[in-house]
Formats: sequence, C-alpha cells, structure tokens
Amino acid sequence: MTQTHLKIGALLLYKSQPAKLVRLGDKIEIDLLSQPQSKKVRPKDISCLHPGPFTDLKLLTPPIDDLEEARSLLSGEETTLVEIAELVFNQTTASAIWSAWQIVTEGVHFHGSPHRIKARSDEEYLQEKERRAAKKARYESWQAFVERVGKKSIINSDRAFLTEVENLALERGTESRLLQHLGRQQSRENAHALLLELDFWEASFNPYPQRLELSGNEFSEHLSLEPKPLDDEKRLDLTELTAFAIDDDDSNDPDDAISFDGERLWIHVADVASMISVDSPIDEVARERAATLYLPEITQAMLPKGLTDKLGVGLQEISPALSFALEINENGTIQDIEIIPSRIRVTRLNYNEAEKLLTDNRQLAKILSITKAHREQRLKAGAIEIDLPECKVKVTGDHISITPLPNLKSRNLVSEAMLMAGAACAQYAKKHELPMPHAGQVPPNEMPETYDLPTLVAMFAKRRSMRPGRLSCSPLSHFGLGLDAYIRVTSPLRRYLDLVAHQQIRLHLAGLPTLDKNQITTRIAAVSSISNRIRQAERLSNRHWTLVFLQQHPDWQGLGIVVAEWGRKSLLLIPELALEVEQAVTGNQAPGTHLQLSSPRVNLPYLEVFFQTKVMAS
Repeated sequence: MTQTHLKIGALLLYKSQPAKLVRLGDKIEIDLLSQPQSKKVRPKDISCLHPGPFTDLKLLTPPIDDLEEARSLLSGEETTLVEIAELVFNQTTASAIWSAWQIVTEGVHFHGSPHRIKARSDEEYLQEKERRAAKKARYESWQAFVERVGKKSIINSDRAFLTEVENLALERGTESRLLQHLGRQQSRENAHALLLELDFWEASFNPYPQRLELSGNEFSEHLSLEPKPLDDEKRLDLTELTAFAIDDDDSNDPDDAISFDGERLWIHVADVASMISVDSPIDEVARERAATLYLPEITQAMLPKGLTDKLGVGLQEISPALSFALEINENGTIQDIEIIPSRIRVTRLNYNEAEKLLTDNRQLAKILSITKAHREQRLKAGAIEIDLPECKVKVTGDHISITPLPNLKSRNLVSEAMLMAGAACAQYAKKHELPMPHAGQVPPNEMPETYDLPTLVAMFAKRRSMRPGRLSCSPLSHFGLGLDAYIRVTSPLRRYLDLVAHQQIRLHLAGLPTLDKNQITTRIAAVSSISNRIRQAERLSNRHWTLVFLQQHPDWQGLGIVVAEWGRKSLLLIPELALEVEQAVTGNQAPGTHLQLSSPRVNLPYLEVFFQTKVMAS
C-alpha cells in the first residue's frame, strides 16, 4: 500500500492490533489504541482496514445466525472486510470493519489476510468446527488431567498424557508438557520421580534396560532350527573322562567344564559353532544382541533357549564340546594346546559343592594345583589382583535377595582355568596365523602406592588406576591379567565374540577358509557399543535393586568403610551389599575408617542413598 492511499485518521492493522494513522513520512506514525504513546513504523508493517476518520472503536458482536448466513452466501468465494461488514452489520463504519476483521481472525467462518479473505465452504466449515471441538475437548481433558495430577489420583485414561513423561524418563524424548506445567526441570530423573509420585510406575520399576535400548524381543521360531544334526560330525569320545561343570546354583546356560586325564588339563566348552555357522540367521541375531544380559529380575539370552538346552554342557546326558587340551609344565606354563571336537559326560556342581571336593577328589585337587601355578606365573608377570566385595542380586516376584559371593578356591580355580584356555587359544592363533578377537589392556599411567593402605582402600585405589580393556584383531598384551595375549573363548553361549572365536577355530580345523582380519574387525565394531551398554545396564540395575532393597528395609544397619575422599565428600564401600555410596561424613574421616551406617534415605530416580553415620571404635 502506498502512502498516497492513506489518510490521517485511517484505521490500521499493526501486528494484530488496531491503530490510528497520525502522521505520514519516511516512516508512518501511528497511535496504538492499546498504548498511550505514538509509534513510528514501516509502511510494509501495516494494513489499512478503513480510510477513517474515526474516534472510537466499539467491537460489534454479530449474532451467530448472521455469520452462518453470510458464510453460506459466500461459500468458498473470496470477499472483503467491507462485504462482510455490510452482510453482518449492515454498515461499513470503522467499528463494523474492525468487528469484521475479528470475525476473520477467529477463522471459523472466514479466513485470510486483510486484503485477501475467503469464506469457508460448507465442507471446510464443518471440518473447522470439528477441529475446534476436538481442540476444546483436548484442552478440557488436559485441565481435568492436571487437576487429577495435583490430587495424585490419575485414572487409566491419563496414560496418553503421561506417555510423554514416560518417554522422557526412558530417554525416548527430550521434554514433557506436564513437567513444564509443574515448573520442574526437564530431566529423566524428574520424569522418573513424577511417575513414581503418581503411581504410574511401580516403586521398584527398573528403567535402565529400556533407557539403554536393551529390551529384547522374543526369538522368531525359525531361529531355533538346527543348521545340521550334531551326530553328523566325528567327535573324540571323552565320556569316560570325568568333566566338572562348576557354576552358580541358578545357572541355566553352562558354557564350560574341566577335566584332568593324568597328563593334560582339559577345558571343555559348549560347541556352539557346530550349530551356528558364520552369517547364518542365528549368527546375525547373536551379533545384534552381542551378549546375554543378566539382570536381577530377568535374563535376556543371546541365543534361543532351544539351542542352549542342546549345547549347554551337562544339560543333556552327553554334551557336544570343543575341548581345549593343555600341556602344562610344573611351573604352570602352557607348553602346547590341541583343540578337538568331542563328546563329554558332565557332572554339574555349584561352587560350594566343588569346594568340599577339592581335597577329596584327586582330579579336582590336581586341577587346583595347576591353576595355582599358572596364577603365580601371571602374578610374576605383573598381573594385578583386585579383590573387592561382590554380591549376587536376585529379584523373585516382590522379594529381593542380596547374597555376598565368598572368595572360594573353587571359584578361583574355574576363573583361572578359563584364563588358561584364553591364553592357550591366543598361542594357537599366533602359531597358525589365525585372525581372532583379542582382548587386551594397556598399563595405567601410574600405579598407586598401596603397601601401607588398608586392604579395601588399596584394592579400590588399584581399580581406579586401571584403564579400560580393548578389543583388537591383532594380539594385545593384557596388563591386568599379566598375559602377553588373551582371547575370550569359554562363553560362546553368552558372548558373541567368543562364538566368533569358535567359528574361526572350527573353520581352521576343517581346512576351510577362515574369516579375514577385516571381517573380525567388523564383528568387533558391531558388538562393542552394545556390549558396553549391556555392562552399564547390569551395573545400574544391580544398584537400582540394591537401593529398592534398602527402601524396603528402612531399619537396615551395617558397616561402611571409607575408601576414598572426593573433596568434601567421602566414598563409602558397604561390603555386605557390594555398594559404593558418596556422601558427606562428619569430621572428613580418613580412608580406612569404619562407620556404622543406619537409617537409609533413598532417592531412587537419582540412584542415591544417604545414611546416618557413626565412627566405629578401631
């Protein structure tokens, strides 16, 4: 619009507000009817609604019938403010024009800009009415929902509103309208807390597997099919050699067993690669899962149960195995290794049962002697042993049990035998130039001086100094284990890279082309991220359920040991719960101080717990 068409006193529209033209110039001076002072604006920022002059704006309220009649008359056609004013108010005064513009901005019967207005067609009008009715209903539902939130009395239909909060709590979304309405910071912890307040989540709900995108789907039925019958392959019959599978009471996926034939130590491992070939459908699913996820409340297996039942050592009368036969000298050094597909007969023991047999059973006693000698060799090579309290957290229904794991000889025997299999496999891979997923660890930047520290404080300091493990297709030294090279090979039912190692060995034994370095590296990369998330989910879930246990036992009392100082706070270790807690302690107690802990106060969304503390007499 040019200034020549404007006159002093004209009714203008400026940013949805009515204004009166006061003076023309490079910029146009206007009086906003809602403000006492005049304002200079650019011509392009205004629209002329009425040439004026006018002294007052009285908004006229048209009867609905008149609006409907005017819209119906002009249905689907373009129109003007003047035409609307004439049809609805029978006048074209400034007041009528302004009222007509309000009708247009309302948008039900007409819509558009001051210079291009269109009457809604019958179909558009009905759609707009339905849209607005739905919007009104949503608003009224939201208001009723907010009122119920205030009373903490939500109903089933509120799930739609709380899904946004839940998505934030599970890290599937970034914000929540309800948290904003309540004036709370947009965070997963605040969302979690609100869902607990409203009883939308059970007080014990564990969000961490879903946050880490580890909620596993059921296996497709076809994935349980065997690629080939086990009996098709020639195997060494070792059924006359007693094989012990030693594990926890509740283990449902035994991977390994051990034997001694008078000359060689045998580590028998579930022969998973005999039924899962490279790049088969089951192999691809196992790669996607990376490992079995062990949570206190549930186990999400890497492989279908049908396969585990067939392949787990000791789950059938005769088990297929890939057996590692190790020649060991009297110093515990591995001299040679032979890897043989076999059939074994397994005796299953838990750790306590095995512990009782260590002195009476000559086979187990000899295996204990061999593993002790190998352990001594590793320690001489610089292996670092970190002995901190461990607990098994188990959730059955509403019951949470936390069981400390004792430092048993039987447990150390099994652990060392598995390390020996991994070290021997690394020797085998080197000898035959076989690409494999090696596990390694670089030395710490600096090892702490711990000789004058209390035991647990020293162990914690060592653990803090250790650097993360690494995976590589090339051999790596493993500082923590004191080994020149190491390949995880004893858990193919539970870890994908163990399965890859078995597939590689079987291809080599059969004289078939093996996976090349690039293929091994690709598999390492495929599982690294999810493996890290699995470990994180297991750690956070154990802490979550331990805090739920304390929440359920507000009268709990126990021992806490100061193992480190963080500025004004101390890090406490609670041995019977294997729990580390950060909190302020009166008097800034030195590491090694024993504290009596009581009255736990749990903040579950933040995974925090605070205790009343009292220094115990030394």
